[in-house]
Amino acid sequence: MKTQVHELIKEMSGLGHQVDDGLSLLQVAFINNSLDQLKECREKVAEIRKAEVGLAVRLTEAAKQNGELKQYILVPQHILRIAENIDSLAEKTAKKVKDNILFSERAITETTFLLQRLKEIIMSANDLLFCENTILNSYVEESEANLVKTCIEYATQHEERLIEGLCLPVSSSIYITMLDCIRNIAWHAKEIAIKATSPEK
Repeated sequence: MKTQVHELIKEMSGLGHQVDDGLSLLQVAFINNSLDQLKECREKVAEIRKAEVGLAVRLTEAAKQNGELKQYILVPQHILRIAENIDSLAEKTAKKVKDNILFSERAITETTFLLQRLKEIIMSANDLLFCENTILNSYVEESEANLVKTCIEYATQHEERLIEGLCLPVSSSIYITMLDCIRNIAWHAKEIAIKATSPEK
């Protein structure tokens, strides 16, 4: 039974690493305007989607026999939602590249910073699948709250620049949508951390 628990958690962690790989590809593609790396990113998302289905079914069935696994039942779904939001980020980035839509240096710097913070949050949440660590759990929850706050601040500042005519509406729409996706990913990563360390939640 212990082996089964370990193997299923290991599979969840493996998907977490694939999410991190997808985000890395996205980050590089965003900086370099690379359609090839965006294609790799979206292929990675497709792999995660496919793997999540089988894992979710096996995890649910195993949890009926082993109470230790009940707290993890929703983790694959959160991983799937993260992957879907990464795909949305890739789609918006592809539009930016194909249509030659320019982002300001500030918007590029802000987006790159947020993507890096996401990677840190996701991998910390992933580590919590294997160990209950209240300090690491607090770090994930605080980091998610700070990232959401930062996204809201960036969106507000961006909208002010748009009103002042410093940004193009087409680039603004993509940027705001990307901020929403980043916030969604951070929230789902936080939920993974909570589920991994708090059986009652």
